[in-house]
Amino acid sequence: MKEGLQIEELEQEIDKLRQKNADLKKQAFDYEKHISNLEKKLYQYKGVIYSSSALITFLKGPDYIIEFANRPILKVWGKGDRIEGKALFDVLPELREQGIETYLNQVFYKGIPYHAQGLPIEHEVDGKLIRSYFDFSYTPQYDAEKNIIGIGVIAQDVTNRELLNDQVRKREKEFSELIDFMPHKISLANPEGEPVFFNKSWQDYTGKPMEELIQEKWWSAIHPDQLDKAQNEVNEALSRVKDLDMELLIKDREGEYKWHLYRTIPVLDDKGSLSTWISSSTEIQKLKEVEQGKESFLKLVSHELKTPVTSIKGYVQLLLKMIRDKNGETDIPVQPYLGRIEDQIERLIVLISEMLDLSRIETNEMKMQREEFQLNEQVENIVQEVSDTHSDIEIVLNHEASCLVEADRNRVGQVLINFLTNAYKYSPEEKNVEVKIHKYNDDFAAVTVSDKGIGIRERDRRNIFKRFYRVESKNENTYSGFGIGLYLSKEIIERHNGKIILESEYGKGSEFTFTLPLKS
Repeated sequence: MKEGLQIEELEQEIDKLRQKNADLKKQAFDYEKHISNLEKKLYQYKGVIYSSSALITFLKGPDYIIEFANRPILKVWGKGDRIEGKALFDVLPELREQGIETYLNQVFYKGIPYHAQGLPIEHEVDGKLIRSYFDFSYTPQYDAEKNIIGIGVIAQDVTNRELLNDQVRKREKEFSELIDFMPHKISLANPEGEPVFFNKSWQDYTGKPMEELIQEKWWSAIHPDQLDKAQNEVNEALSRVKDLDMELLIKDREGEYKWHLYRTIPVLDDKGSLSTWISSSTEIQKLKEVEQGKESFLKLVSHELKTPVTSIKGYVQLLLKMIRDKNGETDIPVQPYLGRIEDQIERLIVLISEMLDLSRIETNEMKMQREEFQLNEQVENIVQEVSDTHSDIEIVLNHEASCLVEADRNRVGQVLINFLTNAYKYSPEEKNVEVKIHKYNDDFAAVTVSDKGIGIRERDRRNIFKRFYRVESKNENTYSGFGIGLYLSKEIIERHNGKIILESEYGKGSEFTFTLPLKS
Protein backbone atom coordinates (compact mmCIF):
# COMPACT_ATOMS: atom_id res chain seq x y z
CA MET A 1 0.00 0.00 0.00
CA LYS A 2 2.77 2.33 0.99
CA GLU A 3 4.73 1.48 -2.10
CA GLY A 4 1.77 2.38 -4.26
CA LEU A 5 1.49 5.78 -2.61
CA GLN A 6 5.19 6.42 -3.00
CA ILE A 7 5.05 5.55 -6.67
CA GLU A 8 2.05 7.85 -7.15
CA GLU A 9 3.79 10.72 -5.34
CA LEU A 10 6.92 10.11 -7.34
CA GLU A 11 4.95 10.27 -10.59
CA GLN A 12 3.38 13.54 -9.46
CA GLU A 13 6.81 15.00 -8.75
CA ILE A 14 7.99 13.82 -12.13
CA ASP A 15 5.02 15.56 -13.76
CA LYS A 16 5.84 18.76 -11.89
CA LEU A 17 9.43 18.52 -13.02
CA ARG A 18 8.30 17.95 -16.57
CA GLN A 19 6.07 21.03 -16.34
CA LYS A 20 8.88 23.12 -14.88
CA ASN A 21 11.19 21.84 -17.57
CA ALA A 22 8.65 22.83 -20.21
CA ASP A 23 8.29 26.26 -18.61
CA LEU A 24 12.04 26.67 -18.49
CA LYS A 25 12.35 25.65 -22.12
CA LYS A 26 9.68 28.20 -23.05
CA GLN A 27 11.39 30.87 -20.96
CA ALA A 28 14.71 29.98 -22.57
CA PHE A 29 13.11 30.20 -26.01
CA ASP A 30 11.51 33.55 -25.20
CA TYR A 31 14.79 34.77 -23.76
CA GLU A 32 16.71 33.65 -26.83
CA LYS A 33 14.10 35.32 -29.03
CA HIS A 34 14.37 38.51 -26.98
CA ILE A 35 18.15 38.38 -27.21
CA SER A 36 17.86 37.85 -30.95
CA ASN A 37 15.53 40.85 -31.27
CA LEU A 38 17.89 42.95 -29.20
CA GLU A 39 20.80 41.87 -31.36
CA LYS A 40 18.83 42.76 -34.48
CA LYS A 41 17.93 46.18 -33.06
CA LEU A 42 21.50 46.67 -31.89
CA TYR A 43 22.69 45.78 -35.37
CA GLN A 44 20.16 48.19 -36.87
CA TYR A 45 21.11 50.96 -34.47
CA LYS A 46 24.76 50.28 -35.05
CA GLY A 47 24.16 50.45 -38.79
CA VAL A 48 22.34 53.76 -38.43
CA ILE A 49 25.08 55.14 -36.19
CA TYR A 50 27.82 53.78 -38.42
CA SER A 51 26.39 55.41 -41.54
CA SER A 52 25.23 58.61 -39.80
CA SER A 53 26.66 61.89 -41.05
CA ALA A 54 27.49 62.79 -37.45
CA LEU A 55 30.90 61.81 -36.07
CA ILE A 56 30.22 59.18 -33.37
CA THR A 57 32.55 57.13 -31.18
CA PHE A 58 32.43 55.35 -27.81
CA LEU A 59 35.50 55.52 -25.57
CA LYS A 60 35.69 52.83 -22.86
CA GLY A 61 37.39 53.07 -19.51
CA PRO A 62 39.91 55.56 -18.14
CA ASP A 63 42.32 54.84 -20.99
CA TYR A 64 39.65 55.90 -23.48
CA ILE A 65 39.78 52.76 -25.55
CA ILE A 66 38.04 53.16 -28.91
CA GLU A 67 35.30 50.57 -28.61
CA PHE A 68 33.32 51.84 -31.56
CA ALA A 69 33.83 54.50 -34.24
CA ASN A 70 31.53 55.14 -37.18
CA ARG A 71 32.58 55.70 -40.77
CA PRO A 72 32.54 59.56 -40.81
CA ILE A 73 34.78 59.89 -37.74
CA LEU A 74 37.18 57.28 -39.11
CA LYS A 75 37.40 59.35 -42.29
CA VAL A 76 38.14 62.52 -40.33
CA TRP A 77 40.80 60.79 -38.24
CA GLY A 78 42.42 59.37 -41.36
CA LYS A 79 43.93 56.37 -39.53
CA GLY A 80 42.11 53.57 -41.32
CA ASP A 81 39.33 51.39 -39.93
CA ARG A 82 41.39 49.02 -37.71
CA ILE A 83 41.68 51.19 -34.66
CA GLU A 84 38.96 49.74 -32.45
CA GLY A 85 40.48 48.43 -29.21
CA LYS A 86 43.24 51.04 -29.26
CA ALA A 87 43.57 53.98 -26.87
CA LEU A 88 42.47 57.32 -28.34
CA PHE A 89 45.71 59.14 -27.54
CA ASP A 90 47.78 56.32 -29.01
CA VAL A 91 45.91 56.80 -32.28
CA LEU A 92 45.76 60.62 -32.10
CA PRO A 93 48.51 61.78 -29.71
CA GLU A 94 48.26 65.36 -31.00
CA LEU A 95 44.86 65.71 -29.29
CA ARG A 96 46.37 65.44 -25.79
CA GLU A 97 48.38 68.65 -26.28
CA GLN A 98 45.22 70.54 -27.29
CA GLY A 99 43.39 69.98 -24.01
CA ILE A 100 41.09 67.18 -25.19
CA GLU A 101 42.25 64.91 -22.35
CA THR A 102 41.18 67.53 -19.81
CA TYR A 103 37.67 67.63 -21.27
CA LEU A 104 37.44 63.81 -21.27
CA ASN A 105 38.68 63.54 -17.68
CA GLN A 106 36.01 66.03 -16.58
CA VAL A 107 33.34 63.81 -18.12
CA PHE A 108 34.73 60.43 -17.00
CA TYR A 109 35.72 61.26 -13.44
CA LYS A 110 33.13 63.91 -12.55
CA GLY A 111 30.20 62.88 -14.73
CA ILE A 112 29.90 66.41 -16.11
CA PRO A 113 28.99 66.51 -19.84
CA TYR A 114 31.05 68.83 -22.01
CA HIS A 115 29.76 70.66 -25.08
CA ALA A 116 31.56 72.99 -27.47
CA GLN A 117 30.88 74.79 -30.74
CA GLY A 118 33.36 75.67 -33.45
CA LEU A 119 36.31 74.26 -31.46
CA PRO A 120 39.50 74.29 -33.57
CA ILE A 121 41.41 71.00 -33.49
CA GLU A 122 44.63 70.19 -35.29
CA HIS A 123 44.98 66.55 -36.30
CA GLU A 124 47.33 64.59 -38.51
CA VAL A 125 46.07 63.18 -41.80
CA ASP A 126 48.43 61.47 -44.24
CA GLY A 127 51.42 62.85 -42.40
CA LYS A 128 50.14 66.44 -42.54
CA LEU A 129 48.79 68.45 -39.63
CA ILE A 130 45.51 70.11 -40.61
CA ARG A 131 43.13 72.32 -38.67
CA SER A 132 39.42 71.53 -38.56
CA TYR A 133 36.51 72.94 -36.55
CA PHE A 134 33.96 70.85 -34.66
CA ASP A 135 30.74 71.12 -32.71
CA PHE A 136 30.72 68.22 -30.22
CA SER A 137 29.27 66.72 -27.06
CA TYR A 138 31.05 64.44 -24.56
CA THR A 139 28.55 62.59 -22.33
CA PRO A 140 29.21 59.97 -19.62
CA GLN A 141 27.99 56.38 -20.24
CA TYR A 142 26.83 54.25 -17.28
CA ASP A 143 26.43 50.53 -16.49
CA ALA A 144 23.50 48.96 -14.64
CA GLU A 145 24.96 49.98 -11.27
CA LYS A 146 25.22 53.63 -12.39
CA ASN A 147 28.99 53.46 -12.66
CA ILE A 148 30.65 55.46 -15.43
CA ILE A 149 32.18 53.02 -17.87
CA GLY A 150 33.00 55.28 -20.78
CA ILE A 151 32.23 58.38 -22.81
CA GLY A 152 29.93 58.83 -25.79
CA VAL A 153 31.19 61.33 -28.36
CA ILE A 154 28.95 62.96 -30.94
CA ALA A 155 30.55 65.61 -33.15
CA GLN A 156 29.98 67.51 -36.38
CA ASP A 157 32.65 68.80 -38.72
CA VAL A 158 31.79 72.51 -39.14
CA THR A 159 35.03 73.58 -40.81
CA ASN A 160 33.27 75.08 -43.84
CA ARG A 161 30.90 77.00 -41.60
CA GLU A 162 33.68 78.40 -39.45
CA LEU A 163 35.82 79.32 -42.44
CA LEU A 164 32.81 81.12 -43.90
CA ASN A 165 32.24 82.84 -40.55
CA ASP A 166 35.89 83.87 -40.53
CA GLN A 167 35.43 85.38 -43.99
CA VAL A 168 32.28 87.16 -42.83
CA ARG A 169 34.07 88.50 -39.75
CA LYS A 170 36.97 89.60 -41.93
CA ARG A 171 34.61 91.37 -44.35
CA GLU A 172 32.79 92.98 -41.43
CA LYS A 173 36.10 94.23 -40.06
CA GLU A 174 37.10 95.55 -43.48
CA PHE A 175 33.68 97.17 -43.88
CA SER A 176 33.93 98.73 -40.43
CA GLU A 177 37.40 100.08 -41.19
CA LEU A 178 36.19 101.37 -44.55
CA ILE A 179 33.22 103.28 -43.17
CA ASP A 180 35.38 104.57 -40.32
CA PHE A 181 37.74 105.93 -42.95
CA MET A 182 34.92 107.68 -44.82
CA PRO A 183 34.33 111.39 -44.10
CA HIS A 184 30.57 110.83 -44.16
CA LYS A 185 28.77 110.02 -40.94
CA ILE A 186 27.57 106.42 -41.39
CA SER A 187 25.25 104.54 -39.04
CA LEU A 188 23.53 101.16 -39.08
CA ALA A 189 20.23 100.17 -37.48
CA ASN A 190 18.38 96.90 -37.01
CA PRO A 191 15.07 96.22 -38.84
CA GLU A 192 13.17 97.97 -36.03
CA GLY A 193 15.25 101.12 -36.55
CA GLU A 194 17.27 100.76 -33.35
CA PRO A 195 20.83 102.02 -34.03
CA VAL A 196 23.60 99.46 -33.61
CA PHE A 197 26.62 101.24 -35.10
CA PHE A 198 28.02 104.75 -35.60
CA ASN A 199 31.28 105.21 -37.48
CA LYS A 200 34.28 107.24 -36.34
CA SER A 201 33.12 110.36 -38.21
CA TRP A 202 29.90 110.36 -36.16
CA GLN A 203 31.82 109.94 -32.93
CA ASP A 204 34.38 112.63 -33.81
CA TYR A 205 31.68 115.10 -34.89
CA THR A 206 29.52 114.72 -31.77
CA GLY A 207 32.34 114.04 -29.33
CA LYS A 208 30.40 111.04 -28.03
CA PRO A 209 31.39 107.35 -28.01
CA MET A 210 29.36 104.84 -29.98
CA GLU A 211 27.70 103.40 -26.86
CA GLU A 212 26.31 106.80 -25.89
CA LEU A 213 25.08 107.52 -29.41
CA ILE A 214 23.35 104.13 -29.52
CA GLN A 215 21.74 104.72 -26.14
CA GLU A 216 20.52 108.21 -27.10
CA LYS A 217 19.52 107.00 -30.59
CA TRP A 218 21.27 110.21 -31.78
CA TRP A 219 18.03 112.19 -31.42
CA SER A 220 19.71 114.53 -28.93
CA ALA A 221 21.98 115.76 -31.73
CA ILE A 222 19.08 117.08 -33.84
CA HIS A 223 17.92 120.68 -33.50
CA PRO A 224 14.84 120.85 -31.22
CA ASP A 225 12.84 122.71 -33.89
CA GLN A 226 13.30 119.79 -36.30
CA LEU A 227 13.07 116.88 -33.85
CA ASP A 228 9.33 116.11 -34.13
CA LYS A 229 9.33 116.31 -37.92
CA ALA A 230 12.47 114.17 -38.16
CA GLN A 231 11.04 111.49 -35.87
CA ASN A 232 7.76 111.43 -37.81
CA GLU A 233 9.54 111.03 -41.16
CA VAL A 234 11.83 108.31 -39.80
CA ASN A 235 8.86 106.42 -38.33
CA GLU A 236 7.01 106.66 -41.65
CA ALA A 237 10.06 105.32 -43.50
CA LEU A 238 10.30 102.44 -41.00
CA SER A 239 6.63 101.53 -41.35
CA ARG A 240 6.66 101.69 -45.15
CA VAL A 241 10.22 100.32 -45.58
CA LYS A 242 11.22 103.12 -47.95
CA ASP A 243 14.19 105.40 -48.60
CA LEU A 244 14.35 108.69 -46.72
CA ASP A 245 16.10 111.97 -47.58
CA MET A 246 15.91 115.05 -45.41
CA GLU A 247 17.99 118.05 -44.40
CA LEU A 248 18.75 118.35 -40.69
CA LEU A 249 20.59 120.65 -38.32
CA ILE A 250 22.89 118.37 -36.27
CA LYS A 251 24.84 119.55 -33.23
CA ASP A 252 28.63 119.13 -33.20
CA ARG A 253 30.91 118.59 -30.21
CA GLU A 254 31.11 122.38 -29.67
CA GLY A 255 27.32 122.69 -29.45
CA GLU A 256 26.98 124.35 -32.87
CA TYR A 257 24.26 123.15 -35.24
CA LYS A 258 25.28 122.55 -38.85
CA TRP A 259 23.23 121.53 -41.86
CA HIS A 260 23.44 117.91 -43.00
CA LEU A 261 21.86 115.88 -45.78
CA TYR A 262 20.55 112.76 -44.04
CA ARG A 263 19.79 109.68 -46.12
CA THR A 264 18.71 106.21 -45.06
CA ILE A 265 17.91 103.12 -47.13
CA PRO A 266 16.55 99.68 -46.18
CA VAL A 267 18.71 96.64 -46.99
CA LEU A 268 16.89 93.41 -47.83
CA ASP A 269 18.23 89.88 -47.54
CA ASP A 270 18.06 87.15 -50.21
CA LYS A 271 14.48 86.33 -49.20
CA GLY A 272 13.34 89.94 -49.54
CA SER A 273 13.07 90.48 -45.78
CA LEU A 274 14.40 93.64 -44.16
CA SER A 275 17.80 92.96 -42.58
CA THR A 276 19.21 96.38 -41.72
CA TRP A 277 19.08 100.14 -42.34
CA ILE A 278 22.10 102.07 -43.63
CA SER A 279 22.17 105.83 -43.05
CA SER A 280 24.57 108.57 -44.08
CA SER A 281 24.76 112.18 -42.93
CA THR A 282 26.79 114.56 -45.09
CA GLU A 283 27.58 118.05 -43.87
CA ILE A 284 26.23 120.66 -46.30
CA GLN A 285 26.75 123.74 -44.15
CA LYS A 286 28.95 125.50 -46.72
CA LEU A 287 26.54 124.59 -49.50
CA LYS A 288 23.68 126.05 -47.45
CA GLU A 289 25.66 129.24 -46.89
CA VAL A 290 26.34 129.49 -50.63
CA GLU A 291 22.64 128.90 -51.37
CA GLN A 292 21.61 131.52 -48.85
CA GLY A 293 24.08 133.95 -50.39
CA LYS A 294 22.73 133.15 -53.84
CA GLU A 295 19.14 133.63 -52.70
CA SER A 296 20.04 136.95 -51.11
CA PHE A 297 21.77 137.98 -54.32
CA LEU A 298 18.80 136.94 -56.47
CA LYS A 299 16.43 138.78 -54.19
CA LEU A 300 18.58 141.90 -54.24
CA VAL A 301 19.08 141.84 -58.02
CA SER A 302 15.39 141.17 -58.64
CA HIS A 303 14.36 144.06 -56.42
CA GLU A 304 16.94 146.36 -57.99
CA LEU A 305 15.89 145.41 -61.54
CA LYS A 306 12.15 145.56 -61.02
CA THR A 307 11.91 149.34 -60.62
CA PRO A 308 14.06 150.41 -63.62
CA VAL A 309 12.53 147.76 -65.89
CA THR A 310 9.04 148.90 -64.93
CA SER A 311 10.09 152.48 -65.65
CA ILE A 312 11.50 151.48 -69.06
CA LYS A 313 8.24 149.74 -69.88
CA GLY A 314 6.36 152.90 -68.94
CA TYR A 315 8.57 155.04 -71.17
CA VAL A 316 8.14 152.65 -74.12
CA GLN A 317 4.37 152.68 -73.69
CA LEU A 318 4.49 156.48 -73.48
CA LEU A 319 6.55 156.69 -76.70
CA LEU A 320 4.10 154.41 -78.48
CA LYS A 321 1.20 156.56 -77.31
CA MET A 322 2.97 159.78 -78.36
CA ILE A 323 3.68 158.38 -81.82
CA ARG A 324 0.08 157.32 -82.29
CA ASP A 325 -1.32 160.59 -80.94
CA LYS A 326 1.02 162.77 -82.99
CA ASN A 327 0.83 161.02 -86.30
CA GLY A 328 -2.41 159.13 -86.06
CA GLU A 329 -0.73 156.29 -87.86
CA THR A 330 -0.07 152.70 -86.91
CA ASP A 331 2.58 151.77 -89.49
CA ILE A 332 5.40 154.14 -88.54
CA PRO A 333 8.71 152.19 -88.99
CA VAL A 334 9.84 152.67 -85.39
CA GLN A 335 6.56 151.49 -83.93
CA PRO A 336 7.07 147.71 -84.47
CA TYR A 337 10.48 147.91 -82.80
CA LEU A 338 9.01 149.68 -79.81
CA GLY A 339 6.33 146.97 -79.68
CA ARG A 340 9.00 144.27 -79.63
CA ILE A 341 10.86 146.14 -76.92
CA GLU A 342 7.65 146.23 -74.92
CA ASP A 343 7.18 142.45 -75.36
CA GLN A 344 10.74 141.73 -74.24
CA ILE A 345 10.36 144.02 -71.25
CA GLU A 346 7.16 142.19 -70.31
CA ARG A 347 9.02 138.88 -70.44
CA LEU A 348 11.79 140.37 -68.32
CA ILE A 349 9.24 141.57 -65.77
CA VAL A 350 7.75 138.06 -65.60
CA LEU A 351 11.24 136.61 -65.11
CA ILE A 352 12.03 139.10 -62.34
CA SER A 353 8.73 138.28 -60.64
CA GLU A 354 9.55 134.57 -60.83
CA MET A 355 13.00 135.19 -59.35
CA LEU A 356 11.41 137.15 -56.50
CA ASP A 357 8.92 134.34 -55.91
CA LEU A 358 11.75 131.83 -55.94
CA SER A 359 13.63 133.73 -53.25
CA ARG A 360 10.42 134.00 -51.20
CA ILE A 361 9.90 130.23 -51.39
CA GLU A 362 13.50 129.48 -50.42
CA THR A 363 13.25 131.80 -47.42
CA ASN A 364 9.70 130.64 -46.61
CA GLU A 365 8.37 134.17 -47.11
CA MET A 366 5.76 133.38 -49.75
CA LYS A 367 2.36 134.12 -48.22
CA MET A 368 -0.97 133.03 -49.64
CA GLN A 369 -3.79 135.59 -49.56
CA ARG A 370 -6.70 133.17 -49.44
CA GLU A 371 -10.19 134.24 -50.39
CA GLU A 372 -13.34 132.50 -51.52
CA PHE A 373 -14.01 132.81 -55.25
CA GLN A 374 -15.52 131.07 -58.25
CA LEU A 375 -12.70 129.23 -60.00
CA ASN A 376 -14.62 129.22 -63.30
CA GLU A 377 -14.72 133.01 -63.38
CA GLN A 378 -11.00 133.34 -62.65
CA VAL A 379 -10.09 130.78 -65.32
CA GLU A 380 -12.31 132.53 -67.87
CA ASN A 381 -10.61 135.87 -67.15
CA ILE A 382 -7.13 134.37 -67.50
CA VAL A 383 -8.05 132.62 -70.76
CA GLN A 384 -9.40 135.88 -72.17
CA GLU A 385 -6.27 137.76 -71.07
CA VAL A 386 -3.94 135.23 -72.72
CA SER A 387 -6.08 135.16 -75.89
CA ASP A 388 -5.87 138.96 -76.13
CA THR A 389 -2.07 138.96 -75.85
CA HIS A 390 -1.55 135.92 -78.12
CA SER A 391 -3.87 136.38 -81.08
CA ASP A 392 -2.44 133.36 -82.91
CA ILE A 393 -3.50 130.90 -80.23
CA GLU A 394 -6.96 129.33 -80.12
CA ILE A 395 -8.09 128.42 -76.62
CA VAL A 396 -11.22 126.32 -76.13
CA LEU A 397 -12.68 126.58 -72.62
CA ASN A 398 -14.99 123.85 -71.29
CA HIS A 399 -16.90 124.22 -68.01
CA GLU A 400 -17.69 120.67 -66.89
CA ALA A 401 -18.33 121.71 -63.29
CA SER A 402 -18.90 124.83 -61.24
CA CYS A 403 -16.15 125.02 -58.62
CA LEU A 404 -16.01 127.23 -55.55
CA VAL A 405 -12.58 127.35 -53.92
CA GLU A 406 -10.77 129.19 -51.15
CA ALA A 407 -7.32 130.09 -52.42
CA ASP A 408 -4.98 132.89 -53.46
CA ARG A 409 -6.70 134.17 -56.60
CA ASN A 410 -3.60 135.78 -58.08
CA ARG A 411 -1.34 132.80 -57.39
CA VAL A 412 -3.83 130.40 -58.96
CA GLY A 413 -3.98 132.71 -61.98
CA GLN A 414 -0.17 132.68 -62.09
CA VAL A 415 -0.20 128.87 -62.32
CA LEU A 416 -2.76 128.86 -65.13
CA ILE A 417 -0.85 131.53 -67.07
CA ASN A 418 2.28 129.39 -66.78
CA PHE A 419 0.44 126.33 -68.09
CA LEU A 420 -1.04 128.30 -71.01
CA THR A 421 2.27 129.98 -71.82
CA ASN A 422 4.02 126.61 -71.93
CA ALA A 423 1.27 125.15 -74.11
CA TYR A 424 1.73 128.07 -76.52
CA LYS A 425 5.53 127.98 -76.36
CA TYR A 426 5.91 124.24 -76.94
CA SER A 427 3.30 123.99 -79.71
CA PRO A 428 5.09 125.62 -82.65
CA GLU A 429 2.86 124.02 -85.28
CA GLU A 430 -0.48 123.38 -83.55
CA LYS A 431 -1.78 126.40 -81.61
CA ASN A 432 -5.03 124.81 -80.42
CA VAL A 433 -5.22 124.57 -76.62
CA GLU A 434 -8.06 123.17 -74.54
CA VAL A 435 -8.80 124.31 -70.98
CA LYS A 436 -11.19 122.21 -68.94
CA ILE A 437 -12.67 122.92 -65.49
CA HIS A 438 -13.90 119.77 -63.76
CA LYS A 439 -13.98 117.90 -60.46
CA TYR A 440 -11.30 115.50 -59.29
CA ASN A 441 -12.12 112.70 -56.82
CA ASP A 442 -15.29 114.58 -55.75
CA ASP A 443 -13.47 116.72 -53.16
CA PHE A 444 -11.23 118.69 -55.50
CA ALA A 445 -11.63 121.21 -58.28
CA ALA A 446 -9.36 120.65 -61.26
CA VAL A 447 -8.15 122.72 -64.20
CA THR A 448 -6.62 120.83 -67.13
CA VAL A 449 -4.66 122.45 -69.97
CA SER A 450 -4.16 120.22 -73.03
CA ASP A 451 -2.06 120.92 -76.10
CA LYS A 452 -0.96 119.06 -79.22
CA GLY A 453 2.62 120.23 -79.12
CA ILE A 454 5.99 118.48 -78.96
CA GLY A 455 5.21 116.49 -75.81
CA ILE A 456 7.65 115.58 -73.07
CA ARG A 457 10.05 112.65 -72.90
CA GLU A 458 9.83 110.28 -69.93
CA ARG A 459 13.24 111.31 -68.57
CA ASP A 460 12.12 114.96 -68.63
CA ARG A 461 8.78 114.20 -66.96
CA ARG A 462 10.65 112.97 -63.88
CA ASN A 463 12.54 116.26 -63.52
CA ILE A 464 10.41 118.92 -65.13
CA PHE A 465 9.12 120.33 -61.82
CA LYS A 466 12.61 120.72 -60.39
CA ARG A 467 14.08 124.17 -59.95
CA PHE A 468 15.97 125.51 -63.02
CA TYR A 469 15.27 122.33 -65.03
CA ARG A 470 14.90 122.91 -68.76
CA VAL A 471 13.86 120.38 -71.37
CA GLU A 472 16.70 119.62 -73.76
CA SER A 473 15.93 119.30 -77.45
CA LYS A 474 17.34 120.17 -80.84
CA ASN A 475 15.16 123.31 -80.79
CA GLU A 476 16.15 124.30 -77.25
CA ASN A 477 17.35 127.73 -78.32
CA THR A 478 13.85 128.60 -79.51
CA TYR A 479 12.38 128.17 -76.02
CA SER A 480 13.07 130.92 -73.53
CA GLY A 481 12.90 130.76 -69.75
CA PHE A 482 15.01 129.75 -66.77
CA GLY A 483 13.09 126.63 -65.74
CA ILE A 484 11.39 128.31 -62.78
CA GLY A 485 7.73 128.50 -63.79
CA LEU A 486 6.70 124.87 -63.23
CA TYR A 487 8.71 124.71 -60.02
CA LEU A 488 6.83 127.76 -58.71
CA SER A 489 3.51 126.34 -59.92
CA LYS A 490 4.09 123.10 -58.04
CA GLU A 491 5.03 124.97 -54.86
CA ILE A 492 1.95 127.21 -55.10
CA ILE A 493 -0.49 124.34 -55.67
CA GLU A 494 1.03 122.14 -52.95
CA ARG A 495 0.77 125.05 -50.49
CA HIS A 496 -2.96 124.95 -51.25
CA ASN A 497 -3.03 121.19 -50.43
CA GLY A 498 -3.53 120.38 -54.10
CA LYS A 499 -1.33 118.63 -56.61
CA ILE A 500 -0.17 118.83 -60.22
CA ILE A 501 -0.69 115.91 -62.59
CA LEU A 502 1.25 115.58 -65.85
CA GLU A 503 0.38 113.28 -68.72
CA SER A 504 2.34 113.50 -71.94
CA GLU A 505 3.32 111.51 -75.01
CA TYR A 506 6.40 112.66 -76.82
CA GLY A 507 5.56 114.05 -80.24
CA LYS A 508 1.80 114.19 -79.58
CA GLY A 509 1.22 116.71 -76.82
CA SER A 510 0.88 117.24 -73.09
CA GLU A 511 -1.82 117.60 -70.45
CA PHE A 512 -1.17 119.56 -67.25
CA THR A 513 -3.73 119.47 -64.43
CA PHE A 514 -3.74 121.25 -61.09
CA THR A 515 -6.21 120.51 -58.29
CA LEU A 516 -7.53 122.60 -55.41
CA PRO A 517 -9.75 121.55 -52.50
CA LEU A 518 -13.38 122.45 -53.11
CA LYS A 519 -14.97 124.91 -50.73
CA SER A 520 -17.83 123.03 -49.04
